This record gives sequence, structure tokens and C-alpha cells, in this order.
Amino acid sequence: MITINHFSLPSPHALSVQIDPRGGTSQYNSLGQLVQEGIQDKRTVEIAWRRITGEQLALISQALQPGGFFTLSYPDPLMGQRGMQCFLKRQAAHVWQYEKGIPKWADVKLTLEER
Repeated sequence: MITINHFSLPSPHALSVQIDPRGGTSQYNSLGQLVQEGIQDKRTVEIAWRRITGEQLALISQALQPGGFFTLSYPDPLMGQRGMQCFLKRQAAHVWQYEKGIPKWADVKLTLEER
């Protein structure tokens, strides 16, 4: 299950987790060995839906406070179910059809980055 601030998201079509080492310093010691300090793993989670209703998209968008941080709970490939503080890095959606003047949304993607 995927939640944002305890709000359950609809089941996605795809979930991608990218883990990047960030920060710290790298130096060579007198023995010629590389020494690294202060490296942290930071995760970027991308959640995608093929089709989603306007109501669902509005609820998701309301849960994502622009410029704010929130708690994301998601299945992590290394740690199982995991919670992290993150922010919205990118949000994209495309209208694939209008039905009686109401847009239907497709290829909705959220990119969330760990704090």
C-alpha cells in the first residue's frame, strides 16, 4: 500500500525507486586508498497511473503540499515497507479524452524525492 500522510493512493500502474548515494567527501589516504565520509543514500520514488479520474487526481494533488514536506509510505526494494519524509519534485498528467466536457486523465506521474 502507498500512502501520503496516511492518505491511501489508488493502486498505481508502476512504481519505481531510485537509490543514489549523495553528499560527503572523497579523498585518497597516504596508502592510495579511496576514503569516503558522510555518504547517504537518497531515494527518488516515481509513481505512475495509466488512467485516473479527475476526482482521484484532485485528492492526490491536495495531499501534496507544494513546497512542503510530507510522509510517504511505500514498498522499498531493499527494506520492505518504508516511510520517508519527501517533497514533490515533479507532477505530470495528460488529458486523453473529454467526456461531456470533463477531462479524463492518463499517464499521471509523481516524482517524489527524499528529504
